[in-house]
Amino acid sequence: MKPVLFIPGFPASELRDSATKATVFPPTLSTLIDPTKKTAFIQRLIKVPGDLEAGPPIRDILGVAKQAQSLYDILSSRFGYDTSHLSSDFSAIGWDWRLSISHQTTMEKLAAEVSRLSTGGRKIIAIVHSTGGLVFRAFLEARPDLLSRFEQVMAFGVPWNGTLEALYAITKGESAGFLFARITAEQGATIMSRAQAAYDLLPPDVLADSSWMSADYMRQLAATAHGPFAQNFDGLPVTNICGWGSDTWTSRAWTHSKDAGDGTVPLVSSSWIRGASVRTKFLPIGAYATANIPYPHSRIWDSPPVLQLFEEVLNDAAPAPFLCAAADSDDYIDYNADVDVRFSADVPNCTVTVDLGGSHIPLAINSEGRGAFFLKRAGIHHNVGSDIFRFTVTFRWPGGSASRAVLIKSV
Repeated sequence: MKPVLFIPGFPASELRDSATKATVFPPTLSTLIDPTKKTAFIQRLIKVPGDLEAGPPIRDILGVAKQAQSLYDILSSRFGYDTSHLSSDFSAIGWDWRLSISHQTTMEKLAAEVSRLSTGGRKIIAIVHSTGGLVFRAFLEARPDLLSRFEQVMAFGVPWNGTLEALYAITKGESAGFLFARITAEQGATIMSRAQAAYDLLPPDVLADSSWMSADYMRQLAATAHGPFAQNFDGLPVTNICGWGSDTWTSRAWTHSKDAGDGTVPLVSSSWIRGASVRTKFLPIGAYATANIPYPHSRIWDSPPVLQLFEEVLNDAAPAPFLCAAADSDDYIDYNADVDVRFSADVPNCTVTVDLGGSHIPLAINSEGRGAFFLKRAGIHHNVGSDIFRFTVTFRWPGGSASRAVLIKSV
């Protein structure tokens, strides 16, 4: 079994009382519903570092919404990993997202776990999610002597060249919580605008423009933000998973598009990295035939095609063509909407058709191996059960072919 090191994104690590080790972030329900407690909680978070320290990655929110736990479920149920803190084959590194992605405490924690996991000359698989990918690159910059301890990297939705989601979190804020117990958007901005890692996440052009910075502390954090990483990365083999199909910001005017990214990181940033051993896999975010719940950025590894990549990286399965087809997450259940279907193929000289009623209709695929088409609902009726229409997207290339089924709700 290959040792695995997991680094989560922003702000996906617990913050704990450094003395008692009690979890402070994410807050409890009682903290959120009590105005006095909530105010004290916010003030505690924005005093950096204050009396808080990083805990482990957040497993779930209020016991309901899975976060890191969904990845742990895959690793344990499919690949036999013990993901507890006692495991000799797995380590999950929480980091204080209020500090820099390259903060010394995080770098030291990573170095200690890399040494532990690589005992006996074992090579580590790094699984990095979102900002965790930038933390990992900062670590390799700080400790190039430990690069040889790794076999390869699985990168999920990493903003290699920044994301506007960070600017939105800083200037607008996002409401978060559960039902009636929430942190408001304004309160969210108060917290995130004081987090150094949020500025580390800004696209270079946004970071260089101070016109949006409304306070001195913002300008100070922007001035101390981690510089951009080189686009080329030849240090390790990387399986780079890039999602598209969930509303993602496209401009500072807060326009957005489902075709822009995975809901948090734009495709142009997640696919930005280059390297002789970087293999980029484009993953449609949507409803798959085997799982009709879409999994955008926060749980992107739950999309069914990703299991193939886990098998290749963790079990050394022979690399196979990465072929995907998924219906838009809103369109597939809307009986009155034509259905946007996104597909991808990573094989050269590939032709694609949609197979409908005995006809094989050619589809355009771009140079990246991505494409999309609208399936008109007019004249379509269920052909599976009482409310499902099934069709296939077929991929053909020299020496092979394969089909992927797509299911939509239908009269």
